[in-house]
Amino acid sequence: MKISYDKKLKEIKIFKPESFKDFRGEIWTNWEKKHLMKKTIPWLFLILGIIFSTIVWSFISLPYNSSNTIIGEYSINKINPLNDTLRGLFFIIFPLILYFGAFLKYNKELITSKIFQTKSSTSNNNINYLCYIFIIFSILEFYNLNHKDFLGALDSHHEGTILTAQLNFFSKNKIWTGTFFDYGFLGNSIGIFFNYMFDDYSIGIQRFSFKFLILLNKIFIILICRKIINSLDFTNHKEILFLIFTLSTITLASFYEHVTPLHPRIFIYLIFTLLVFNVITSKKNNIFSSFLVGFFSLLSLLFYWDIGTYINVLLIIVLIYLFLIKKFDDFYKIILGIILSWLIFYSLISNNEFKEFINQYFIILNISDYLIGLEFPKPFTDKSTRHTKALLLIVISGVFLINYIFDKLKKESLESKFLLFYLFISSIIFFKSGLMRSDGPHIKYTSGLYTLLIFFFISYYLIDKISDSKIFSKINIFFNKKIYIFTLSTLICFLFFFQNNYSNILNILNSNKNFHMMTKVDDKKFLNSDYRNFIEIYKDLTKDESCVQQFTDDNAIPYLVGKPTCTKYYVNAHIIQNWTENDFIRELKASGPNYIVYSSKINWFKSRKNAPNADKFILDNYFLYKDISPWIIYKKR
Repeated sequence: MKISYDKKLKEIKIFKPESFKDFRGEIWTNWEKKHLMKKTIPWLFLILGIIFSTIVWSFISLPYNSSNTIIGEYSINKINPLNDTLRGLFFIIFPLILYFGAFLKYNKELITSKIFQTKSSTSNNNINYLCYIFIIFSILEFYNLNHKDFLGALDSHHEGTILTAQLNFFSKNKIWTGTFFDYGFLGNSIGIFFNYMFDDYSIGIQRFSFKFLILLNKIFIILICRKIINSLDFTNHKEILFLIFTLSTITLASFYEHVTPLHPRIFIYLIFTLLVFNVITSKKNNIFSSFLVGFFSLLSLLFYWDIGTYINVLLIIVLIYLFLIKKFDDFYKIILGIILSWLIFYSLISNNEFKEFINQYFIILNISDYLIGLEFPKPFTDKSTRHTKALLLIVISGVFLINYIFDKLKKESLESKFLLFYLFISSIIFFKSGLMRSDGPHIKYTSGLYTLLIFFFISYYLIDKISDSKIFSKINIFFNKKIYIFTLSTLICFLFFFQNNYSNILNILNSNKNFHMMTKVDDKKFLNSDYRNFIEIYKDLTKDESCVQQFTDDNAIPYLVGKPTCTKYYVNAHIIQNWTENDFIRELKASGPNYIVYSSKINWFKSRKNAPNADKFILDNYFLYKDISPWIIYKKR
C-alpha cells in the first residue's frame, strides 16, 4: 500500500531525530525535492504563459473597420477597438489556464474533490462589533475633513459635465430627450439628491457629493469585507483577519486622492455586490434582496452606462451560479425583479423618453472606444510599467484564487469561494475601462477590485502561516475578550483614520461650519479672473435668451451662465458625424440661439473633424462677434 509523502513524513516525525538520523535525513531530502518540484512547476508554466502572451500580444489584431468615421487614436492608427480587450483577456486567462492545468496534474494529492461542499456561514459577534467601530470611524473621518482643502479651481470640462446635466434636468423638465448624458442620467445628475438635501446646488455642493460617495464606498467596503470573512471556516482567527483585511481595503477609497482605486462612481457596484452577497450567503428565503438584485439591471444603467453594462454581465454570472447550486427560488426572484424593473420603467416614462434612453445607450456603447480609446501598450515595453503591473496583479490574484478554491487543506465553504470568484471576475470586467482608455488615471481607477483580492489573500495566508506560533496564540486569546477588542480596535482606528488630520480633530465638533465652507461658498471663488470676466460678458449677451450653446469642451459654461443648453448635446464630444450630428443641427435650427461659444481654452477632448457638417452649419449661419481669448463668441447672421 502506497503511503503519501505527507503521511510518511508525519509518521517519521514521531520518532526521535537522533535515533533515525540517516533514515530520516534521506526521506526528508527526497520528499523535499519532490514537493518543491510540484510547487515550482505550475509557476514555471505561469511564467511561460506570460512570456508567450507577451510575444503574441501584437499578433492579436482584428481588421480595422474601414467604415468607421469617428476620429480618434484608434482611427488614426487603424486599430480595431476590440484588440486591446482581446489582448488583455488573453494575457490574463492563458497563463492562468497553464497554471491551473499544471496545478491539477502535479498536485493531485493536494487538490480537494469537495469544491462544491456547502457549509453554513455564521455571523461572528466580535466581527460585528469591529464592523460597527470601522463604520463609526469612517463617518468621524468624513466629519473631520477640512473642506477648505477641496476648494481648488473648477475643472470646467469634467465637473461641468455634471453641473450642466442637472441644470438641464430642472430647466427642461425632460430627461434623455433634453440631455445626451455622458455617464448616465443619475450619474451625471447626482446633484439631484443633494439638491433636496441642501435646497440648492453649487460647485461646492457637487464636490461635497463626491466626498459623500467616498464615505458610502468606505461603509459598503466594510460590510462586504464582513460578508467575506463570515463566509470563511477560519473560525479561530476571523477577528484578526477582518481587522487586517478591512483596514487594508479601506485605503482604496481615499478622500484626499483626485483619482482613487475605489472611485466615487463605483458605489452603485458596491451596493449591488453587497446585495448579491446577502443572497448567496443567506439560508433564509430573502425575497427583498433577491428582487432588489434584479432591479439593478435597470437601476445601474440609470446611473452609469459603463458600470450598468458591467453589472448586467455580472447578473448573468450570478444567475448561472444560483441555477447550478439549485437555489431556484432566488434564481426566479432575480429574473422576476429584472422583468418587473423594466416593465415599471417603461410604464412610467413616455415612449419618446424610452426610445431616447435606448438610443443613447446604444450610441455610447458603440462610439466610446473610437472616441476616447488609447492603445494599451505591449507589456514589458518602454513606458508600460503601470500597465504591466496592473495585468500581472490580476494574474497573481487569479493564482491565489485557484489555490484557495482547490486546496484540500483549506476546507472553505462554496459560498466563500464564489464570493471571491465573483470579485475576481468583476476585477477583469471593470479593467475593460483601463484597457480602453489606458492612461494613468484610468489604470488606477480600475485597480480597486483586484487590489482588494490581493489584500485578502495576503492577509489570509499570512495569518494561516503564523497561526501556530505562540505569540499569535496569545494575541488571539486577547481578541476573544470583547473589552480588549473594543479598546484595541478603537485605538487602531483612531490612529488609522485620523493619520492625515490630527490637527483638525475639532472639526468633528464643528462640522456644520466646516461643511458650510464648501457647500455655501460662492461659485465665483472657483473661477479665475479671466473666466469670471468671460462669464459676465456672455451672461450679459444672453440675458434675453432662453438657452445657450457651446461648441467647445468647456461643459461648465451653461451652468455658470445659469441657462439650459439649446440642444441636448451639452458635451461637444457627442456631436459625431453619422451618429448624432444631424440631430444636433436639427435641434440647433429649431432653438436658434443668437450666440454660440465657438472656441475656448478647452478644445482638446475630441477632433472637431468628427462633426464637419455641424461646424460648417455654424460658420455658414454665424459670424465672429467677440474674441475674448481664449473664448470666441459667434453671433447669428
